[in-house]
Amino acid sequence: MSLGDPGRFWAASATSTLPRHPAPDLTDRTAFVTYVEVRGPRWQVPALLGGLAVFCVAYSVVSDTAPVVLWALAGTLALAAAGALLWDSRTRVGAYERAHTRFVEHGVLAQAYWTPLDVGHESFRPAAVLIDAGLPDERAARLRAAFAGWITEVVADPGLAADVKAWFRVGHGVNTSEDLFGPDATGGYLTGPLALSHWKVLLPAGNSWRILDVRHPDEPAGAPPDITG
Repeated sequence: MSLGDPGRFWAASATSTLPRHPAPDLTDRTAFVTYVEVRGPRWQVPALLGGLAVFCVAYSVVSDTAPVVLWALAGTLALAAAGALLWDSRTRVGAYERAHTRFVEHGVLAQAYWTPLDVGHESFRPAAVLIDAGLPDERAARLRAAFAGWITEVVADPGLAADVKAWFRVGHGVNTSEDLFGPDATGGYLTGPLALSHWKVLLPAGNSWRILDVRHPDEPAGAPPDITG
């Protein structure tokens, strides 16, 4: 399985700087809780379960299934919806506090970049590149150049692209720039498809990372930039 010798792109990338949008300060707990999506909206799961309960009730009118079965299922779903809402209400604050502590101690705030590298199974799903927002401008620019050069070569070669996709799938979902370019190339991450936000928080999770969206009012307009652009 070939990756196309990505290390040579790190060796060849020149020291330069690129304009960088100021990163949000998330060390303050209030800012972290306000802008980082540790969990989805508290109504999301209860609404889904409640909607299924309503569907069961409505379906019982036209279905040949015994109504008592559908009504029992609807009742179970309604109880599950209430339970999910109660559980979230009791645990949400603690979940955000623990996530903030992990972020301050071991986490990374990174700038996101879209890529044309397809890592999907049946449909096109682009990989993303994350670069540590705390890096000096010169190093961040060098990482971006190395990723851009390597991804451009991979995308242009169908055989190499297939090898990279296979390599990506057997990994942990987050591959560091050291994995690709060598031990000196710290501070970058190649990940699977992500929601469109310019900033991401990476929290250590065992041997990999958990990636959280950051929705900050001062983030640049539009989608994250293309790493190869």
